Amino acid sequence: MFSKVFTLTNQKGGVGKTSSALNLGAALSISGKKVLIIDNDPQGNLTAALGYTPAEQSRTLSNLLLAAIDYPEDLELHLDRTVIHTDSGVDLIPSNRRLADAAARLQVMQLSQYNAVGDVDRACEKVMASLLEPLRPKYDYIIIDCGLKHELLTVNALAASDYCIIPVQAHFLASEGIPDVLELVKSVRMKFNPDLKIAGILLTMYQSRPQLCQSVKASVGEIYGEAFHVFQRPIEYSIKVAECPAAGQSIFEYAPKNAAAESYRSLAEEVLCLG
Repeated sequence: MFSKVFTLTNQKGGVGKTSSALNLGAALSISGKKVLIIDNDPQGNLTAALGYTPAEQSRTLSNLLLAAIDYPEDLELHLDRTVIHTDSGVDLIPSNRRLADAAARLQVMQLSQYNAVGDVDRACEKVMASLLEPLRPKYDYIIIDCGLKHELLTVNALAASDYCIIPVQAHFLASEGIPDVLELVKSVRMKFNPDLKIAGILLTMYQSRPQLCQSVKASVGEIYGEAFHVFQRPIEYSIKVAECPAAGQSIFEYAPKNAAAESYRSLAEEVLCLG
């Protein structure tokens, strides 16, 4: 059985993409699932959040993307050397600034005649999908955390995914980024991945008492609730979530009884229901 691939993305920063990718992966792992999380951001925040120094990683997603382009026959050898088995129960493909070089290589491919022959399976937007092929039978879930820049990296993630989750900070105007993501998903679905689905909109940094958060939750439900799923339980705001990366741990290791941990358990339950 092949894994389900989820991409977490939003064009706005500070919405909890990385925390949600890590803690969703950890929650699924606790549920007995085999999980791989992929740091698809040159800043390497997900890598750092698991206790690894991005600059010290000699084998990263960048190596895998370049191998998939130049030496596809050797890809599995590179995969075995790159995947890290972390103490948090999830496997990790790390990232650092060298991923920006791989993104630049993808852009060169995009502009070259190599990508003009119309073979969509060899398109620069499908490189991530090709490197995930040998990984999908090994995991129940693969979760990809995307950065803000390098749109071609995000397109690659979406083109390789079954589902997209859109984290949105429960704050005034934070939902502005949703239309941009929806437009990108629509484009990827039309050109590269017709099976891509939006799993839902995830409210993060939510405070149940402040009226502002409640109004944002209501407005997101009113605007998008009929067209798109809004995950049932928002991710509760907690300083513990911000402290986790310094400890290199998930919320379940750092503060398992925290309200945010309960929120991520609820999210994992909904994701499990998707298959």
